[in-house]
Amino acid sequence: MKELLLHLPDDVYERLVMEAAAAQQSPEQWLLDRLLASSPPGAVAVTHTLLAAALDALGFQRLAPKKATRLRTLLEARRARVLSPDEADELQALMTEADALELEGLQRLAAAVQR
Repeated sequence: MKELLLHLPDDVYERLVMEAAAAQQSPEQWLLDRLLASSPPGAVAVTHTLLAAALDALGFQRLAPKKATRLRTLLEARRARVLSPDEADELQALMTEADALELEGLQRLAAAVQR
């Protein structure tokens, strides 16, 4: 496996975060979706692995796979219909957890850049 470290100008990174937030996705998922949109079907696993390795190298943590799948399911359901109160609570909890992990990674990255 190979790793990829991305150095993004501040304005590009901020635009990435804003676009992802507008799509109600994490920056990594938003970027992955854009990368895969023009890739052949077989490239999905490879691209995901490379992106995951790059984010790991930057110190980003992600939701556990089971939780990430559930979050994706709930987001898709919310687009199709009104969620039940229990589903809405679960979605909020998963989004809060994902946001906390993202914030922690960003803080770690900011501290590393300041060194």
